[in-house]
Amino acid sequence: MASCGNSSDINQDSQGHNLVNSEFSIEDHEEYAEKIQDERGLTKEEADEEAFRVQLNELAVINRAIAVGISVSEEEALRKSQEIREVLKNGEAKNASEVMASIQKEIGQLEISEDEYWNEYMLSNYTHMVMREKLMEYERTHSGISWNERQQEIIEEFIASEKRRINEFKRKIGMK
Repeated sequence: MASCGNSSDINQDSQGHNLVNSEFSIEDHEEYAEKIQDERGLTKEEADEEAFRVQLNELAVINRAIAVGISVSEEEALRKSQEIREVLKNGEAKNASEVMASIQKEIGQLEISEDEYWNEYMLSNYTHMVMREKLMEYERTHSGISWNERQQEIIEEFIASEKRRINEFKRKIGMK
């Protein structure tokens, strides 16, 4: 179900910054590729492929959500951020202590406070998460097929309709 509200605060934070990135980002690609290359011991080429695939899938879902009128307010994203923060702090997640240690390391590297991390730095990620959850619900009620099947269709439709933009991005990041 699409969210309703004042368009000035939908998909934007209180400073008017976009919470939703519906375009390819070289910076996001490079950051994620470097992170997974280090964490998983992948080659640069493997990390580039994985980072590209993840961003492509995310953009397909985000663009579909926008197309059907789904939006997320800053308050919804903040609620999701706080919900996940509590689950991790309370040790309710399977690998909560490892995740919290990784988050603390990242906070130190970013030189920001824990509150800034959860309430500002991660806000776009939680906006995307809420948007994905809303789209899953929307597609369950409108498509009649499983989310995995529908998500694959959404990705294939995105690839077909955005072939030129995808190829341009791949060229920019040095992929064939």
